[in-house]
Amino acid sequence: MSNQSESLESVVIGDGVVVKGTFVVPSKAIINGVIEGDLTAEEVLIGPTGKISGRVAAKVIDVRGQLHNTIISEKSLIVRATGKIAGKVQYSEIEIEKGGEIEGTLSQDANGPNLPPGVGNL
Repeated sequence: MSNQSESLESVVIGDGVVVKGTFVVPSKAIINGVIEGDLTAEEVLIGPTGKISGRVAAKVIDVRGQLHNTIISEKSLIVRATGKIAGKVQYSEIEIEKGGEIEGTLSQDANGPNLPPGVGNL
């Protein structure tokens, strides 16, 4: 993380940790555990052991683990070789590495979908 302010506005869910609820993170969310619920952040990084079952909205979403439900990426969505997405996906730009999986509905919004106010200084 580039500075202390950013680290104070970020969250890390570690491997083996399971949380339930609705989460709004002003900066970066790094998920190596499990979230059962909705997550809104400026940037979401899902590690290989990470899993989110719920609505995810962010400027940048980088998936190495699993996402299930509705995914809204304002700028870029990256599905790595180990990444799996199932659900309704809205994005501005998308990159899928060989081996990455997406199952569901894809829709591109050239202007980028809108995130809720207060997230990512929008």
